[in-house]
Amino acid sequence: MPLTTRGGKKNPDKSAARSRVDLKRTGLAVATIVILSVLLSIHMLPSKVTLKLGQISPEDIIAPRTARYKDTTETELRKAKAAAGVGKAYDVVPNAADQAIGALKTIFATVENVRGRSTGGPVTKRVDLVRQRLGSVIGGHVSDGTFVSLLSMDPAALRQVEDDSLQIVSAAMSREIHDDPADLRESRREVLAESERLLNDPRKAALVGEIAQDSLRPNRVFDPDRTVDQQEAAKDKVLPVYRLIMRGDTVIAKGEPVLQEHIEKFEALGLMNPKVDYWSVIWLTVLVMMAVLLVVGYLYRYYYDVYRDTRTLLLLAVLVVIGTLALRISGSLLGINLTPYQVGYLGILWVTAVGMLVAVLVNPQVSVLITALLSIVLSLMLNGELRFAASAFMTAVVGIYSVANIRDRSDLATSVGALAAAGVILVWVTGGLNNDPISLMQMGTVWVGLVVPIGAAALFYFGTVPLEKLFGLTTHISLLELANTNKPLLRKLVMEAPGTYTHSMAVGHLAETAAEAIGADSLMARVASYYHDIGKIRRPQFFIENQNVENVHDRMNPTLSALVITSHIKDGVDIAKEYRLPGVVIDAIMQHHGTSLVQYFYDQAAGEQDPCMALESQFRYGGPKPKTKEAAIVMLADSVEAASRAMPKPTRATIELVVNKVIADKLRDGQLDESDLSFKEVGTISEAFRRALMGTLHARIDYSEAENKRLAANGDSDSKLARDSGEDEADTEPGPTTTAS
Repeated sequence: MPLTTRGGKKNPDKSAARSRVDLKRTGLAVATIVILSVLLSIHMLPSKVTLKLGQISPEDIIAPRTARYKDTTETELRKAKAAAGVGKAYDVVPNAADQAIGALKTIFATVENVRGRSTGGPVTKRVDLVRQRLGSVIGGHVSDGTFVSLLSMDPAALRQVEDDSLQIVSAAMSREIHDDPADLRESRREVLAESERLLNDPRKAALVGEIAQDSLRPNRVFDPDRTVDQQEAAKDKVLPVYRLIMRGDTVIAKGEPVLQEHIEKFEALGLMNPKVDYWSVIWLTVLVMMAVLLVVGYLYRYYYDVYRDTRTLLLLAVLVVIGTLALRISGSLLGINLTPYQVGYLGILWVTAVGMLVAVLVNPQVSVLITALLSIVLSLMLNGELRFAASAFMTAVVGIYSVANIRDRSDLATSVGALAAAGVILVWVTGGLNNDPISLMQMGTVWVGLVVPIGAAALFYFGTVPLEKLFGLTTHISLLELANTNKPLLRKLVMEAPGTYTHSMAVGHLAETAAEAIGADSLMARVASYYHDIGKIRRPQFFIENQNVENVHDRMNPTLSALVITSHIKDGVDIAKEYRLPGVVIDAIMQHHGTSLVQYFYDQAAGEQDPCMALESQFRYGGPKPKTKEAAIVMLADSVEAASRAMPKPTRATIELVVNKVIADKLRDGQLDESDLSFKEVGTISEAFRRALMGTLHARIDYSEAENKRLAANGDSDSKLARDSGEDEADTEPGPTTTAS
């Protein structure tokens, strides 16, 4: 079932719900009844024109009346032109002018400071000192010769150059400068031309122009979302193109291939409309209404979580309609002469496929009811042939059972085998009851042993992905795809941040083990662990597990270090959205640190000033805290795995101490308050972590009870290191050079 759906709960507020009618659900029920009634009552064979797109017309077809039709091709062409005519949308960069002026003033202040403090020595050394103080961002486009000229000027001349540069930069920043390299180059050329126009001295104009060019900053940034919205708005303004076809006109000539335009004309003229038996519509509508009301009542009574989610109800209705349509098409529109038995086996295929889809996307128990109703539809199609209805229902139940809790790719292969075995048994059992000839049962064996299971599994596998995306769901099928370590994002992680990749794989093992121990979604926990630190791809060298030589944080102040560390959450969310990861994985990325304190850098900052709540808030992650069991498990596994790697000599005692301390710290800090974890489950998770770490770290088992007590009493350096690492590593990313995250 989808990770966002929890079925099986009764409605706690039924009395309040009875007092009002939900228009959305009512409208959906009515629409479903109407669509199903039409599908079941309409004669699916076209009455006049049977031509399809691309076929050659065997005769001239003349319009029997005048009709107006929509020219889809021309309409789409005009919409495309309207969208192409919309320019790019840009957002204003706040304080861009202030940044440019600040950069310019920084250059002159640095030059003046260096000139005032070091009057002697080679000028090249003073230029190097200026560049060293400016860093790599400011002054990058200023030549050494310009700095030499600035350093050699008298104060009055230097101030004049600064004033001229400030005037030109201020004027340039008042105009739009897009974050496009070509636009920025053009703005710099304009600045240089402006300096040459304003200043008579060519040498001074060159100095001013070069410094002004370096100070320019884009003040407009491209907004792709707004651009797309404007393009869509332009498309919406395009009116559909309608054309007339007059009575007696040739719709299509003999020997002419059928194009989309011809199909539109056929539909407008009613040449492809099916014939309807109105009495069948009446009685089948009553039957469909009873079935829909039965399903609605069943969901309301036993699966209220499904009933109250309009999106899930819509998905359920879509699947039922698709299944009914497929059954109808299988019986009359395949264009192949099939026997009633073969049509029945095709019906079994579709009932089974829809049942499997409902089981994974909605709810396994609900899918049993849906397959029962679709089996009745199949029986009606086959003039009351109950053998196929029974076979379809039983085969579908086997398929539902085999995919309801799918955890591995091999599970799908297992389901194919189970479907084949169940189908073959049912063919021979029903064949024996009806005294079918052996040849007929052998033909049925081929259908249900190969065609039905393989076809149902293929429809299930390839149908899940688009339905997931369309309805915003996440199933184990998509999670299994994400668990593949050859996915582009994971390959990028292993190439650019190999230490983080190794850490994420280890966290995935711990999280999966813990989730299995408490009955949570182990696959979800493992996949979320694989991707929880993808934000570190942006700046891998700032995280200790990816550093080979030095810790760059040794040269940074604690506040900046904490800012860089915590930014990997936002970076991870941005990357996840770029790669279109499911919402449940994005939620885990956002929540896997909660509002934890970046302890290591906070301790550094607290040593330099008085600690307070305001200071502490600067060193906490932005949250939110974990909202689900799986997200909470990822948080704990992340911290435990990081802390465990600081133990040089892991023993059962030190592992247990580290695990208990990390979890206790999270509980004490309130990081698990918003998750669904109980204290009993937290204890089970702790035990699962301990067992998993003993296996992966090859922990040395200490049989001395006295030694274990000594470790617990903080008398051993390994125990102290485990506790310290648990404190630091649980909530810090780089930490000291002896730790990792």
